[in-house]
Amino acid sequence: MKAYAAILAVLVATAPLPAFGQAPAAPAVPSHSCVKPEFPGRVSPEPKIRRWQSDYRAYIDCLKAYLNERKAAIEAQTAKANSIIDQINADIAEYNETIKSLGN
Repeated sequence: MKAYAAILAVLVATAPLPAFGQAPAAPAVPSHSCVKPEFPGRVSPEPKIRRWQSDYRAYIDCLKAYLNERKAAIEAQTAKANSIIDQINADIAEYNETIKSLGN
């Protein structure tokens, strides 16, 4: 009997525990697809420099658009989280009132 108890104790001690209260992994955030133009060099012809300047402005605009998309996603997620917080607070208040009414 002691051998079974020892085996059971070892199994229980080494069994994986469920992950209570762990948050799920955050969703992957997509990387931007903006391509930074390479500087052609100081001795490059004027048209090539102007083309690089134009490409660089487009690159910066691409980064700004990516940031605006990320900010919009963050704002939407924050709004959703805040609505859940409001719901939790309302439910806790309702629960507390119910418990208080049971005591009367």
